[in-house]
Amino acid sequence: MDKKKIKSIIVFGCFLILFVTLTIVLWPFISSLSTDVGRENLKEKISSLGVAGWFVMVGIQVLQIIVAFLPGEPIEIVMGVFYGSIGGLFTCLLGILLGSILVYLLSKYIGKPFVKLFIDIDDLEKYKFLRNTKKVELTVFILFFIPGTPKDALTYLAPFVPIKPKKFFVISTIARIPSVITSTILGDQIIKGNYLIAIIVFIITAIISIAGILFSNYYTKRKQNELSK
Repeated sequence: MDKKKIKSIIVFGCFLILFVTLTIVLWPFISSLSTDVGRENLKEKISSLGVAGWFVMVGIQVLQIIVAFLPGEPIEIVMGVFYGSIGGLFTCLLGILLGSILVYLLSKYIGKPFVKLFIDIDDLEKYKFLRNTKKVELTVFILFFIPGTPKDALTYLAPFVPIKPKKFFVISTIARIPSVITSTILGDQIIKGNYLIAIIVFIITAIISIAGILFSNYYTKRKQNELSK
């Protein structure tokens, strides 16, 4: 076994231990978000921690980015509950950025063994056009901007796409702003008791999401066809 493989195994093992530890520590926070009582209790616990609570929430967002199959919306809504629409937005974006950087580095240096832990590689085959597209920056922005694309899973493709890491992090983070802020606004309105506004935001978001999913499927198929020509 060569040194490169030994290094990959050691790094992978260290990450696995760290991930399991973080999951055990943070999972009660994540699972509690599924009920109103759990959210209220979590809010009280986070508030009592002060600045440390903010770091905990950033850590939960980072964990959600790494574990790509976990939905991000509930966490974004809770961020809006805790920190308001704007404060929640920037807290989410920081966690998303840190999580994306971590996923990029681990995917690049460990490779498929790490990627396979969290996503089905076959499901991302339809996005292989990213490796050959000429306007890769614009394509990445569109994919992360429109609803319906597996954004967290797509982050695992970043090391294999012809785009500089810094550009990818900036583009993919900025492109998420519309979808994130609608969730934080929803959370902010819920905690303020503005249920009518919250319902309106939810309906608008649902309509945009459906339209986004349809457009995402159309856009992805079009790019696939362009690649096959």
